[in-house]
Amino acid sequence: MTTPLLVNTELVAVAWLGSLPGLSTQMVATQLPDDVTKWAKTGFVVVTVVGGIIDAYMPVSLPVLQVDCYAVVPGSNKPPWFMANNLAMIIQRGCWERRSINRLLTITARGITYPSATVLTAYLTTPPRRLYEDPGDLARYQFDLALTWITSGDQFP
Repeated sequence: MTTPLLVNTELVAVAWLGSLPGLSTQMVATQLPDDVTKWAKTGFVVVTVVGGIIDAYMPVSLPVLQVDCYAVVPGSNKPPWFMANNLAMIIQRGCWERRSINRLLTITARGITYPSATVLTAYLTTPPRRLYEDPGDLARYQFDLALTWITSGDQFP
């Protein structure tokens, strides 16, 4: 007997954010890559589930995620704040662009294709705010993002 392959909030968030114009799935993950030179030109977005609710009656997920937008200039001690803030603004604009929200997502991670999902709603619950990092060259903006998503094929009663 094999365990069914199920999609989760982290996979959906990475796929949806990575599909926004101006971002890619190579720029979004659940952990910041160690090698800053691999993402220094584009910046990087990290998502973490921090809350939400679980619907008791319908197969719908309503998570709240912490989103951290990072930028760096290797070898410089001047954080590129505008670049990190721009990543946050790309996501905010993606939430406002209603045509970009409700679409079928192909979800692949580490060579595994998961069931498709659709993000029904997306909105920021807090404004992007500047955070200071221990490494003085990292710029970081953080905000919370609420999603509503379903797995493709799920039926509402």
